[in-house]
Amino acid sequence: MLRDLHAIRTPENVVFEFELAGVGARALAWSIDLVAMGALISVAAVLASIFGLVVAGFAKALYFVLAFAIQWGYGATLEWRWGGQTFGKRVVGLRVLSFHGTPVSFGQAVIRNLLRIIDILPGGYLVGGMTALCDKSTRRLGDIAAGTVVVRARQATRPAAITAPVDRYNSFARDANIAHAARAVTAPERDAMLGLSLRREELPLAVRHELFAKLAAHLEARLGIQRPAYFSAERFVLNLAAIALEREPRH
Repeated sequence: MLRDLHAIRTPENVVFEFELAGVGARALAWSIDLVAMGALISVAAVLASIFGLVVAGFAKALYFVLAFAIQWGYGATLEWRWGGQTFGKRVVGLRVLSFHGTPVSFGQAVIRNLLRIIDILPGGYLVGGMTALCDKSTRRLGDIAAGTVVVRARQATRPAAITAPVDRYNSFARDANIAHAARAVTAPERDAMLGLSLRREELPLAVRHELFAKLAAHLEARLGIQRPAYFSAERFVLNLAAIALEREPRH
């Protein structure tokens, strides 16, 4: 099946690919989020009513403040705190990333959600839907302005599934510096480690060594860690992948 992909090429000439989320999947995630926001607004109405019993005359004002905060803060806050996901995106299996593949920042999450007010015009998300259909990365106006892209989230394979049997005991796991560096591994780097680890047996030996060497050199330079002299580039990537993937949230 032909998939739309978002490719990122690093200065080290390592290419990371993500499957772009389609308009239908995004609409489903948004529908789920609307239900979630509706539930939160209902709770806000109850709280405002209770508050009104104590301080007469302020119930309506409090309700409007809470409703506004939920409508415009729900998406930005969750995408920032949940690694690019809202409740709806988590259910459907989508994630927001920066256009360059790094985790979405708070500012980007705010911009893309505030501009939703334009994307929904004149109704039924017509502007946003048409923009996404015309953009090669299926971005709506909010994504274009924020420099973000919505992709399909990949389920993390457990470390034991990608690590050779002799390497199941991962000495990296006890190294605090390595564990700290693994937290800085970006989503495209995780995908590259996972993809190469799962397909390594299918590659010609020369290609396999070259790809692991390039990825190991990239990770060493960007994360500021040094590969132990007794580690091959392949073992270095596999062991680092085991730690990075173990920290990937399970859905």
